[in-house]
Amino acid sequence: MEKFKIIIAICLLFVLTNEIKAQGIEITSGGKIECVSSASLEIQNGNFINNGTYTMGAENFTFSGTTNGSISGSSNNDIYSLTINNTNGVALNGTGYCAVNKTLTFSAGLLNTGSNFIIINDNATVSGASTTNYINGNCRKVGNDAFTFPVGKGGKYAPIGMTAPGNTTDHFTAAYFNNNPNSLYNISLLGVGLNNVSTKEYWTLDRTNGASNVKVTLNWDNTSGVSQINDLRVARWDGVKWTNAGNITSSGNTSLGSITSSEISSFSPFTLGSATVSNPLPVDLLSFTADCNNEKVKINWSTATETNCDYFLVEKMFEGESFYLVAKIPGNGNSNQIINYVIEDNNSENKIAYYRLTQVDFSGLEDVMDDKIISSNCNLAKDEISIYQETEGQGIVINSNKETSVLINIFDLSGKLISSGSLQLNERENKINTSDLNLSEGMYLVNFQSLDINKSLKLIIR
Repeated sequence: MEKFKIIIAICLLFVLTNEIKAQGIEITSGGKIECVSSASLEIQNGNFINNGTYTMGAENFTFSGTTNGSISGSSNNDIYSLTINNTNGVALNGTGYCAVNKTLTFSAGLLNTGSNFIIINDNATVSGASTTNYINGNCRKVGNDAFTFPVGKGGKYAPIGMTAPGNTTDHFTAAYFNNNPNSLYNISLLGVGLNNVSTKEYWTLDRTNGASNVKVTLNWDNTSGVSQINDLRVARWDGVKWTNAGNITSSGNTSLGSITSSEISSFSPFTLGSATVSNPLPVDLLSFTADCNNEKVKINWSTATETNCDYFLVEKMFEGESFYLVAKIPGNGNSNQIINYVIEDNNSENKIAYYRLTQVDFSGLEDVMDDKIISSNCNLAKDEISIYQETEGQGIVINSNKETSVLINIFDLSGKLISSGSLQLNERENKINTSDLNLSEGMYLVNFQSLDINKSLKLIIR
């Protein structure tokens, strides 16, 4: 299909009766689009700008492609069914609202609402949300339907649910935050029935219209620090302290599950809490790094908070081998201040060493931070570099035994050159942030060349 954009100018009415595919659509002030029956409108790698009038029918409005799409403009958008099928996401940027009246379907990519919110109207439904497809930002649900808000952030899908409100005009607005609530809502201020609350995440759920009370359901995964489901509680910040909102039902296991509160009459924010020390709802780790210091590896980590933290285990392994213990470092029990830790490890072998951190609480429960594995190589042979992608996928690490300049070429899997540039390498460790490469999700081949270097790396962007 040849790429084109459609502009609906002032005083022009465009009646959509069947199918349109375009790179972008703009309705200028005074222009109108009217959808009739089950029309289909697809924007491929582009934007929908509405400063005029958009009238829904029973249409399916789809954003597809691999380049960022957006919905913007000053006018309101009531869409019958909306499908997100753009791997690089769709953003809401306008001053007008965007509402879905039948179905919001996630096929690929995020719906990024920013400071705006997507509205799911009464009786409308959502499908296809997952760890890669969700609402990144605010979601509002209107009506008297039980509903699960398909929210998440930072690569984590973390839905929050509610039972049915009493009226069709009621609405609630929710968002998820994958960071420590402590800076806004002091986690040391606890009401009766709470021993601790999460340092990892929290949700906001606000009653933005009406007076209905609902029960709230929170979901956890293996990053949430759950070790004893029966002791879990829904915790709510009441403006002064975290209060116990109960556990009337829970399901799942310590790696994946949900918990439902008692009926709530005052709202926002919410997080996971525990009635005992059995759920450490773990250490909030700010950083975990490995840097070369002569022929030793200097390992640093910092915590923002610690809950019942007895000690840390630092483990190490080489490619194809198993982790073994390097050091056992005492923790600081309970803390709401930033604490820095550092150790040194001798690494005399010319191999990439991988390091892993584990936190152990006073009851012996372990939080193995497999998502924070780091690596280093401080013993390169002469005129040699090693290149690897960090386990988390957020960086390319280039270990060099000398200062040198390299040419970097990035190719897609068909062999097409995507970008090219040069990089000045420092001696020892160099890092490239993969987000700075402006690549869509997928696999690429990255080639590094100089007078005495020619190495390639398969790069995965998630």
